[in-house]
Amino acid sequence: MTGILQALALYNERLFAEGAVQPPGFQEKEIPWVIELDAHGAFIALRRTGGEDGRGRKFVVPAEVKKSVNIAANLLWGNAEYVLSQPRPDRKEEQAAKVPKRHEAFLARLRELPAEARADPGVAAVIAFLKKGDFTALQSAEGWAELVRGGANVSFRLEGDDGLVCERTNVRAAVSTFAEKQADDMPEAWCLVTGRRARPARLHPSIKGVRGAQPSGASLVSFNLDAFASHGWSQGENAPVSTAAAHAYSTALNHLLSRDNARQRLVEGDTTFVFWAAAKSPIEDQFSHLLGSYGTGEQESDGASVRATFDSVRRGLRPSLDDATPFYVLGLAPNAARLAVRLWHEGTVAALARNILKHFDDLEIVGLSGQSDAPGLWRLIGAAARGGDARRFSDTLRGQLAAGVMAAVLDGLPYPSALLPRAVARCRAEQSVWPLRAALIKAVLNRRFPTKEITVSLDSDESDPGYRLGRLFAILENIQRTQGDTNVTIRDRYFGAFMAAPRSVFPQLMRLKNAHLKKLYRDPEKRGLAIFFERQIDEILDTLHPAEGVPASLSLEEQGRFILGYHHQRNHRSGIRTEDDATGPTDLSKLQPAE
Repeated sequence: MTGILQALALYNERLFAEGAVQPPGFQEKEIPWVIELDAHGAFIALRRTGGEDGRGRKFVVPAEVKKSVNIAANLLWGNAEYVLSQPRPDRKEEQAAKVPKRHEAFLARLRELPAEARADPGVAAVIAFLKKGDFTALQSAEGWAELVRGGANVSFRLEGDDGLVCERTNVRAAVSTFAEKQADDMPEAWCLVTGRRARPARLHPSIKGVRGAQPSGASLVSFNLDAFASHGWSQGENAPVSTAAAHAYSTALNHLLSRDNARQRLVEGDTTFVFWAAAKSPIEDQFSHLLGSYGTGEQESDGASVRATFDSVRRGLRPSLDDATPFYVLGLAPNAARLAVRLWHEGTVAALARNILKHFDDLEIVGLSGQSDAPGLWRLIGAAARGGDARRFSDTLRGQLAAGVMAAVLDGLPYPSALLPRAVARCRAEQSVWPLRAALIKAVLNRRFPTKEITVSLDSDESDPGYRLGRLFAILENIQRTQGDTNVTIRDRYFGAFMAAPRSVFPQLMRLKNAHLKKLYRDPEKRGLAIFFERQIDEILDTLHPAEGVPASLSLEEQGRFILGYHHQRNHRSGIRTEDDATGPTDLSKLQPAE
């Protein structure tokens, strides 16, 4: 965990230098509503800062306090319950009864300001307005009902100013001073992030934007139960992180998780991934597209194979192969009021580029074509699901599989073991092989059994019984196709059985084969084709063990190789199937198996 916090704190320094984040004690926040006051605290207008979508303009405001279940007010901004003592119309009686206490907490924050800040004309106007307590003019203003009903944030502006009252110089100075002293009640300790003596933060800022976590934010570091504490310490004393370091890592992480920062964030299932480099690098923009692309851009009209796509990936990543810039990926999942770290990767841009190229090499297979986008996480996980739809998995399973695939890509590890049985089961149940499923099975097997590497296209020298029987089934299916249209094909009737227990259906398939070849021999124009098919079958069967013959059953690995042998044989010398895209069917309501 310390390594994660240190990497985020260093990233915050980069963001601060670029002007993307705020110093300690401040943050950017959407404030949809602003109450404008004159110098005497008289109401002038209620102004909307954003559009009709309800999203407001962002302002730099004093940092949000951590509320949990307690009453705690922000300085000079908040919702109408805190700022104006106005409960939402849908509040239950017991909740509405807490509103006066919330408003009193808001007033208390104003009283805590130093004298010079309270004397500021803007702050003085706010205090005068709230002291009068007469909101009649405000309540008759356009937008009042929407403000109270929606629970959106509201703040104040002094007439003639461009910014908010909380952005005035005296207020900013007071907030900065408070941020430096707010840990005075904690004894000094060695900060785990900076390695320097400092007063640790008792509570760390909340992290927002993780899918499935509480909308108000969750903790990445917390000790909220006695079982987590030691030596009588409480909260932040158990893992001392200075206030400045806590601000730094949380600010950087909230920036990465921001909905306005989609280029550095991926979400799959219940896992939210963020990624960043220690210095500016093109791969920050490429990473999301390479591994998380949901796009379905069509190939050029010439039906170029997916190899062209992978070649373009190689060209794009080539400049990164010598880049020693540190690169980080963090995967977070919700866990009640806290966050669980599902993935943590730290490496270099060069190592990442090499491993991404290896990932696409593992996926490359004949017949995978039709899209300009290489398959991302969602498509890969979906290949193991019914109908090719990852949404059929639970959010938790999708998140776990996504984290496993991400780890395999980033560190060159084996792909999640759960993918192989699920992908094989779908092929058996649906009596078909989609190109992306074949690619996924090939990648999983090659990582798990590197000494028995499966090739991109047909390998006529491969002696594995599963692979040979898969080839055999594809040839038998081709023989049946020469008979013209049939109501029920051998794939419809025997694919799953032959893949799992080939000996049980081998006699039936041979009888059908003989009947079909007999018809070909009767036609002088097709006799050569019949001979060709028989030679193919003999070449395959000759490699089976003479004593054992056709196996009674195939293991999971052999079933995977059966699928690949079948897929390779079907796509051998048949060109690229432009109707089969690189990631399986894109219209999930009209799914069709690869033909």
